[in-house]
Amino acid sequence: MKKENKNIFMQDVRSIRIGSGVSGVGFLLYLGAAALEWILVKDIIAVIFAVIAIITFLSAADLRQKDKEAVSYNLLWGTGSLAIMLGACAVLGIKLRLGL
Repeated sequence: MKKENKNIFMQDVRSIRIGSGVSGVGFLLYLGAAALEWILVKDIIAVIFAVIAIITFLSAADLRQKDKEAVSYNLLWGTGSLAIMLGACAVLGIKLRLGL
């Protein structure tokens, strides 16, 4: 029987690159929804893709710590910047929705 891995982190560079691309597309979708003034859609997109970006960044940082040659600094800092931008958009959207 094969033991399933219950870890939330991505285990290889290929999946981290895919996660980074998905996060980038999510940011573009967020900008498009904001330009069209779709407020609810914009907030939902921000929250969903912020979670993906944060998991991708933490996976890249974890893999970089284990194998320094596997993950480049460009990939690490790129995923980090996407996580910060989408995370800030998600937090501000939630804060606005809650009236805080």
